[in-house]
Amino acid sequence: MNRRTFFQSVIATVGAVTVFSSLVEAEERRRGGGTPAASAAPQLVDPKDPAAKAVSYVQKNTEIKDKNLQTDRQGVKFANQKCNGCQFYPKDKEATVAGKKAAPCQLPFAAGRSVVSEGWCSSWAKRA
Repeated sequence: MNRRTFFQSVIATVGAVTVFSSLVEAEERRRGGGTPAASAAPQLVDPKDPAAKAVSYVQKNTEIKDKNLQTDRQGVKFANQKCNGCQFYPKDKEATVAGKKAAPCQLPFAAGRSVVSEGWCSSWAKRA
């Protein structure tokens, strides 16, 4: 994959995720947003969610079977690429959610939900 194709793929994915997230939020607002107690409890991103699938999100990076995704990025071996080492994972907001260490991901596919610290997605970027 060359640089141009990579950036085109990233832009298309981010655009699709943004549109999907906006549609989901609009639908939630239309339905009344649920109960306040339900929205206050942190929730994990479901890997089966279409937005999560768009970025190949998994709750354990060892679940990625596609060899094309198992690449070194920014000098970091794939085995060491986990959400807790990503720039979009706020370590200061890490908590236990559903028995797993997690934090609210800043990427649109998460839409206010948390990702597991051992997880991974195709938008992984090395923490500065």
